[in-house]
Amino acid sequence: MRVRAISDRDYLNLIRVSRRQAPASLWIKGASVLNVYTKEWQEHHVVVAGERIAYVGEKEPLVDDQTVIMEAAGQYLVPGYIEPHAHPFQWYNPYTLADFALQTGTTGMVSDSLMLMHLPFSQTSAIMDSLAAHPVKQFFWGRLDPQTGRAHPAFTKESLARMLEHPRVIQGGELTNWGGVLQEDETLLFGLKHTRDLGKRMEGHHPGASYETLNIAAAAGVTACHEAIHAEDLLSRIRLGMYATLRHSSIRPDLPELVKGWLALGVPWSSRMMLTSDGSTPPMHRDGFMNSTIRVAIEAGMPPEEAYVMATLNPAVYYGLDAEIGGIAPGRIADMLLLTAKDQPTPSIVIANGQPVAEKGTLLVPTVQPQWDEASLRLIDPLKKQAHPDWFRLRPDEDGKVPVLQMLNAVITRLSLEDMPVDKDGYVTLQHDPQLALIATIDATGGKRTLAVLRGFGEHLEGLASTYSASGDWIVIGRNPQAMAQALERIREIKGGVVLIDKGKMICECPLPLAGKFTSAPMDEVISMGENLVNQLRSKGHVHLDPIYSILFFTATHLPYARLTANGIVDIKNGQIVVPALPLP
Repeated sequence: MRVRAISDRDYLNLIRVSRRQAPASLWIKGASVLNVYTKEWQEHHVVVAGERIAYVGEKEPLVDDQTVIMEAAGQYLVPGYIEPHAHPFQWYNPYTLADFALQTGTTGMVSDSLMLMHLPFSQTSAIMDSLAAHPVKQFFWGRLDPQTGRAHPAFTKESLARMLEHPRVIQGGELTNWGGVLQEDETLLFGLKHTRDLGKRMEGHHPGASYETLNIAAAAGVTACHEAIHAEDLLSRIRLGMYATLRHSSIRPDLPELVKGWLALGVPWSSRMMLTSDGSTPPMHRDGFMNSTIRVAIEAGMPPEEAYVMATLNPAVYYGLDAEIGGIAPGRIADMLLLTAKDQPTPSIVIANGQPVAEKGTLLVPTVQPQWDEASLRLIDPLKKQAHPDWFRLRPDEDGKVPVLQMLNAVITRLSLEDMPVDKDGYVTLQHDPQLALIATIDATGGKRTLAVLRGFGEHLEGLASTYSASGDWIVIGRNPQAMAQALERIREIKGGVVLIDKGKMICECPLPLAGKFTSAPMDEVISMGENLVNQLRSKGHVHLDPIYSILFFTATHLPYARLTANGIVDIKNGQIVVPALPLP
């Protein structure tokens, strides 16, 4: 497939420039060029005609007074990086993430569409199509389940087919509802099969999966999985014909151990390996994007050539785009990066579509301006009355037990039923343990709340409220019912986001006015906003890897062992509600 169309005139000019019968538009002179096909560095000229590479070799091109000449002797030229597994809605959005990625050398992304699938399809399609004009080549994957446990009109057979057939959707997945596959859910299996019938890829989601489970996944059509935790997990996936993506994210910074583990296995690096930052939350992007992931791989002991190939050619081959992107070769789109050293993946100059677009981390060209006002992304407030502290008080059940969610790590929670002290009115009191807080979810229709005691989120946390959640339900956490109600009211006032209250004052406010989950603010602002929240929570004793992801995933039903839903606390293994939701008073 063509990533970018080429006219008959430009096609003929490309051939003529290659034959030195027409002048080059861009000539990169004498760089040490990485040949990703052979993993060699060669001192070559790279000649560009318009948006595409016309020639790579030792001969000089025909030039005229319009030719841009880059003196690149002593520098290193690599293909633009490709992020094969982006989640572009972690407070930022596909446009602002693409701008930021471009500054740091990423010129291709394959992105999650889950947040878009809640829009009318015409709006989803318009957003994906508009991104085709961005210098970053952004494609999408089509989700097969909403990841909330609720039915949703975007996840019928007809809706799945329409999404999967969109030309900018080149993959299905990621397949988070593995239980649905084993239960032979008709709609889910339709989505799996239809994806493969279309000749598109299918991304799995199989953390900790056994070799036997991976066999079933491969038989069902899964072609890649980014959930390897150990080097042996990578090997299992590759042996079963999958691609294995090495991840370094804010919630799973596994890359150093994966690299070291692979070196210990003593087996060759595989052409079926890719690298991903896997939707890191904003603070981690202070260090960059794919350039940072590559740097971590190199510092862990991966040869630079292998790291660059995993971030360029391998994802291009996997997605069937390697005739267009992923390498520095004639006919390919001219997406290239000038580096000052082989082991320094942050580019000094970024070239996309044959022209310099960024230098030293600063964009040189305008990109695509989103039209968010045309999308149905206004936060819908489900509440018909003012939040009240009584919403955040919990009584033990008839057996005197209280549901307690224990954070085992940043995203895994286990449920236990425990004895807890109560006050004179019979409500649970948390004064005996500063690490305890109450967590409540307000369902998206505003009629119910799910309550539990939360252990391990921090200490002396008075009130936090968030519209940023996997399910769309609102989350409130704290030890002080008044502060919790105050935080909830504030996120209603700012039309979505995350708010932290301490001693009656707002100490952190993160506005997310687009669907309550993301913002149109540029990445630098979003990174600073995220860092502020994380620092405030760290000061309150939060010890886990990524508190922003923790907040997001309290309602995500694809993770073990217990989750908060609109209907109550669900046991993920059997799908049963073990603690029912309560009506709002």
